[in-house]
Amino acid sequence: MSTFSVRIALVAISLGAQIAIAFADGPPTLDVGPSCNAAARGAIVIGRDKQACMGDENAALDTLRKNWAKYIAADKVQCIGNVRTGGPASYVELLSCLEIMRDAKAIRESDPLDGPLTGPQPSPRRRHERRS
Repeated sequence: MSTFSVRIALVAISLGAQIAIAFADGPPTLDVGPSCNAAARGAIVIGRDKQACMGDENAALDTLRKNWAKYIAADKVQCIGNVRTGGPASYVELLSCLEIMRDAKAIRESDPLDGPLTGPQPSPRRRHERRS
């Protein structure tokens, strides 16, 4: 099997796993320790240590568990993929992503300028021909 075929298979398996997680009864299990270690190392505010970060992560996980069934499956797939790539995973980031996706959908659905046009439609403009 070629290297390209192996890569395609791995991507397909990864996406399949993310879709399965999106339809699961609760949020995925993430290792947030590395994320909190990094946050504590870069903290400029006193008291923002690993323990404070873990408290935020646990609060986000509780919120995710409580509301997991309310989130759209496609949003879960996208947000889970986002938090699992590019750096340490975080429930706070997963929750933020899902809330942004939910809020963006609500804005799109309530925006009167984004919906279908109703009422009289403007007639197409005719080009005036120059008369010589």
